[in-house]
Formats: sequence, C-alpha cells, structure tokens
Amino acid sequence: MFTDDVIRRVRDSVDIQDLISGYVSLKRTGKNWQGLCPFHNEKTPSFSVNPDKQIFHCFGCGAGGDVFKFLELQEGLNFPEAVRKLAERSGITLPESRPQASNKKYEDERKALLAVMADAAAYFRAELEGPAGSAARAYLAKRGVRESIIKDFGLGWSRPEWDGALRHLKQKGHAPAFLEKAGIIVKRSEGEGHYDRFRGRIIFPIRDINGSVIAFGGRVMDDALPKYLNSPETPLYSKSNVLYCMDMAKEAARKNDHFIIVEGYLDAIACHQYGVRNATATLGTALTDGHLRLMRRFTKNVKLIFDPDPAGVKAALRSFDLLAGSGMNVKVVLLPGGDDPDTFLGTKGLDAFIACLKDAVPLMDFVLAQVVKEGAGAPIDEKVSRAGEMLGFISRLPSGIERDHYLKKTAEALDVDEAVLRQELAERRTAHAGPRERTAEGAAPAHKGTGQRPRAEEMLIHLMLKDEETARRLKGRIGPEDFTDPLFRRAAERIFAVLAEGAGFDLRRLAVEGDEELNRLLSYYAVLDADYHDPEKTCDDCIDRIRQQGSSKKMRSILAAIQDAESRGDRERVAELQKQLVETKRSGAQ
Repeated sequence: MFTDDVIRRVRDSVDIQDLISGYVSLKRTGKNWQGLCPFHNEKTPSFSVNPDKQIFHCFGCGAGGDVFKFLELQEGLNFPEAVRKLAERSGITLPESRPQASNKKYEDERKALLAVMADAAAYFRAELEGPAGSAARAYLAKRGVRESIIKDFGLGWSRPEWDGALRHLKQKGHAPAFLEKAGIIVKRSEGEGHYDRFRGRIIFPIRDINGSVIAFGGRVMDDALPKYLNSPETPLYSKSNVLYCMDMAKEAARKNDHFIIVEGYLDAIACHQYGVRNATATLGTALTDGHLRLMRRFTKNVKLIFDPDPAGVKAALRSFDLLAGSGMNVKVVLLPGGDDPDTFLGTKGLDAFIACLKDAVPLMDFVLAQVVKEGAGAPIDEKVSRAGEMLGFISRLPSGIERDHYLKKTAEALDVDEAVLRQELAERRTAHAGPRERTAEGAAPAHKGTGQRPRAEEMLIHLMLKDEETARRLKGRIGPEDFTDPLFRRAAERIFAVLAEGAGFDLRRLAVEGDEELNRLLSYYAVLDADYHDPEKTCDDCIDRIRQQGSSKKMRSILAAIQDAESRGDRERVAELQKQLVETKRSGAQ
C-alpha cells in the first residue's frame, strides 16, 4: 500500500529508542539500551534496543524488529496502521507517498473486488434458499444449524455445475479477469475460458474484521475430497492474517477478555449458535503471528480447542514457539470423549461446554501431559526420549520461573532425578546459546533449536547482519549452499537475495512472512552487541573453517562410498572414488 520510499522516510523520522521509551524504561548498556520486555513477564531485563540500526530484540521471548514491528506487537496494529500512526507522529502526510493516479487505481481495484465478493455471496445465498439448495438445507438442519444462524453467517450453496457462478456474475457486469483475481473462478489448464472454483459445496463466506466478504470456504456433503476448499490468496485475502467470524467475535472477546479458537467453520458456528460469541476459527492453517497480532487488538488471553486426534495434538506442539513467545496468555481446552465443539455442544449442551472452558489448562501443562503420557511406568529408553523432548520445550520458555516449575513437574512425572535434568537443561542452554548478550536469567534466544550450531557459520551471519558492506564483500566468496545448518542457510539465502535486489538492507526487507524462526534469528543477530577485534580476518577464518568442514564431510561420504564399492567388488567405482578423494583433499588444503 505504501511505496518503499515512504516506508523508509517514516521509519527514518522516528528514533526507536525514543519511541520505545514511551512504553519501556530503558537504560544504556554499551551500544544498546536495555529494559524489561513488554511482551512477556520477566524480572531481569532481556529486551534490547539498538539505536544505530533502529531495531529491537528480546533475548528472552525472541520478539524483534523495527519501529513498525514494535507498534504492531505493542498495540495490536497491522503494518499499514503502524505506518500511519508513526507518520502522524512525525508530521508526514501519507497521500504524497503514492502518486494520486496509483493510489486511485489501488482503491478502485479493491472496490471492484469487494463488489465481486458481495455479489458472489448474494448469489450463493440465493442458491441455498432456492429449489437447488434443498439438499444443502437438509444437511445443515441435520447438523443442527438453525435458520437464523444460516442468515447471520450468510451461508450459501454452489451448484455442481462448471460455470453457474461465472455466468451469473458476468451478467452482473463483472469481468472474468476480476472474477479470477477474486478467486471465484479458475483459468482452464487447456484451451481458453474459466470454470467455477466452488461446485457442489456449502459455502461459508469469510469476512474481514469490518464485515466485508473477502473470501469463501466450501464444504462437501459427502466423502468427496477435498472435504474443504478455500479461496486462494488474493489482494483481499491472506489466510495467515484472517480468522473466521472475527468480525462477529471481536466485541464479545473484548467483553469476556479472551478469544476461543477452534479449527473448523461448523465448530465456530456451533459456538455462536449456543451463545459463545467470542469464538473464531483458523482457516485451514496453523495459528500465525498475524492471527495473534489481530487478536491482541482486543485481548491478550486465548483459549485453544484443538482437534483431539494425533494431527490436532501435533499442530498444538508445532505452534509452541509462536505461542510461548507471543506475550499472550494461552490456555488449552480439553473436551472429553474426543469430541469437537460442534458435536460436544450438540450432545452435552452449553453448561458442560462452559465447564470445560473454565477447566482450560496452561499451554505448557498441555504439552507436559502429551509428552510424558506413560509417566513413571515407561521403560528407561522411553523416559530418556521423553525427558529430552520436554527439555527442548522447557529451554524455549521465556521465564526462568516457568522453566524451574516445569523442570520439577517433568522430573516428578517421569520419576527421574531433578538434579540430572537441571544439569542437562543448563548444558543444553549453554551449548545452544552461541555468542550473545548474557542476561542475568541466562535466557537463550527463542530462535535456537536442538543441536549445537556451527560456530563459524554463526559468526559469519552475525558479521553480515552487523555490516552491509561486510555482507557485500562476502557475496561470491561463499554461498548459502556452504552453510550446513538449515537455519543459517536460510538466513544466508535471504541476505544474499536482498543484496541482489539492491533496494536497501534493513530488517523489514530481510524478514520473510510466515518464517518466524528466521525472522527472530535475523533480529537477534542484527541487535547483538558483540565486537570482533579484526572483522575482516574473522571472516576469512570463518570461511576457511566452513570449507574445511565441508571438505571433511565430503571426504567422509566418499570414504563410506569406497567401503561400499569394495564390499561389492566394484573396482572401477573404487578407482573413480579414490580420484574424487584426492581432489577433495587438495581443494580442502587450499
């Protein structure tokens, strides 16, 4: 929506230390300023601000970014809202940031797409109410969905025809190009023309926070696959930033001071039908930072109801890093009998559902229960595995008090020596931390995973993020493929890609939407206050070390292949591999 020029001008007009000082009490520590993180509870400061680079990073919860990101997290704004607020603070008039013709074109396109979606929603709704929708109405009635709720949610029906919506919307004056751009129709793979995306499905309009239809979800009534089909990403719709029926749930969430997150359309509808109006649902994706940012505008409390099957549990565990470092109070609701909310409300009723909501457990208690299911009776190898898994979760908790609490609970649940677990946790956190600003709590950065990261690769990433010129000098001397650590490889790919674009080397440009692990690593090393006596020599040494390690790894692979070829009596292959070994030794010595 805003040009790079305007974003840069607004960002440069704001002193990040001055902005954050309005929310956090900061004290100078070396080149940086430090204070208590506003995004998670802590007693010892781990929140750092670098005025030179105009970025912040919390070494406890992993939150990090520029002035825009800080406002997004602190006040629950989206990016355009943060830009507007800071522009107003600096007295910058935003309409000048975009040529009037371009701005009008953007607004005209958005209005046209919204008109397409409104007419499509009306068409699907009329189809459900008409003769063609009788089977769909019977299905919804069987599922217990009342007529009043069908109207409130604007549910519809798409006939099992190839071009019903296409013909109707063309008659309404909408060009096929706009229908395709809105995700209503799909271009044929062979020949010319289009066909309807949604056919033979109950239609669930997806609305933005203001109530405008921006996408659709479609559900079959039989066992056909896929069961659910959603609109693609469009100029109106990004599934990582939209929650189903958020427009209807937001005020109830503000009033009740929490959201309830379910996984399906019918689960959310059932909650609203029974009076639980602060319920909303994800749209075929895991929870994202965009979802949490949206909810933070109304409350910092969330209750999650995952599907009780193994896939639902895995989804909960995969969301741990995002949720644990979100600064939100996250609890998990466990419905007995393995029911989803729709089934549970229909069979057990509202009172039983509310009782389950009241019994919601903290996210980490849920994780503990899932990981140490077999408990003290598990075989020793299982205990070792489960203890290791739990230590992985515990080490990523931002609060030292929380880590201590769950370490004790893990030792208790598995009937193992707490002191041994405590020692392993300390070793794990020390090994994974790398060069960093030490806090009194000793919190390891949230981007760290399991396994010790290669030191030389880590130092190179740090040096490149500290200084753009260093990154430019290294481009061509080393490539992403030389990094063995997957996360450092992604970071190198991103750094070199942004350098190739030549449009500025700032944290917002480096960040990748949806890759929170990478974004936290980038902000961590960009703000890390650690100096090198001779940066240029350090780069040379790191490159040499990486090449030696790569050469050693390749030699081990060749030796294993030689051994295999010898066991098969393949002399020709052995001779070929021995030549490769000599060449690899020679290149590694250079």
